[in-house]
Amino acid sequence: MNRFNLSLPIGLAALAMTAGFPAQATTITQWSFSATVAAPDNSPAPTTGTGTATTLGMTNSYNGGNTASDDVTKTTGTANTSFNEYTWRIRGAQTPTGNNGWANAAPEYSQGIELDASTAGYQNISFSFDWYSTTQGIRDLQFQYNTNINNASGWTNFGGTSPTGTYIATSNDFYNAPGSPTITVNLSSITGANNDPYFGVRLVSAYDSTGNIAGYASAQLLSSGLTQAYNNTSGNWRFDNLTVAGTAITPVPLPAALPLWLSGIAGLGLMAHRRKAAIA
Repeated sequence: MNRFNLSLPIGLAALAMTAGFPAQATTITQWSFSATVAAPDNSPAPTTGTGTATTLGMTNSYNGGNTASDDVTKTTGTANTSFNEYTWRIRGAQTPTGNNGWANAAPEYSQGIELDASTAGYQNISFSFDWYSTTQGIRDLQFQYNTNINNASGWTNFGGTSPTGTYIATSNDFYNAPGSPTITVNLSSITGANNDPYFGVRLVSAYDSTGNIAGYASAQLLSSGLTQAYNNTSGNWRFDNLTVAGTAITPVPLPAALPLWLSGIAGLGLMAHRRKAAIA
């Protein structure tokens, strides 16, 4: 006898409903800027979520001594002048020369910014940001992550579009100008970044990735197209939309109408079963 199987339609119905609602990425913590802020603004509060932003290496004894003196300024694209946004400008200050804190003598990966934000309750972590470099800025940016920010030796290089894993500045413009300036780093392969209350990332200066310069390279190339050594004190980097994102680990709640719909299917199955029993 061909009996009606209740478990099959109910299982298929549940599968169909949940398949229509994939997990969506959620902004966990974000730093975005909407107005000018005077220096020093060395640790701006996030605009979404909770976390800590810190300037790295701008206060130092190089070039006679510098003090971190970040601010927020409005920045307009060069290749696309219709694009502009407020950016967190990373630099230092020294009187009377006005050095900007970036230095050739500083160790690699010691200058830039650090952003710490808990990812507790989230997985499939990603980090995205907009990046602008002045002509005299340092050319190579290295993305680093740490699954325990209390471990100073835990910073690990990751990502980048070159074989060495660094991002290359667009001189005097946003990265990837005139296209989208946003860089997105997919950290879903780093399981330690999931559900991590001590997660952090760094965007720091790196040595010349082309191998032409033994040290930092300038964002501005020579007329030949080759890199040149960074040897000035007036360049800076600028950032916006610094975003830690992920998907919630807890399952997405099913629509309120689903139990009623499943009850209807179960009722139809029971009616079919009784009908077959009556005929028999």
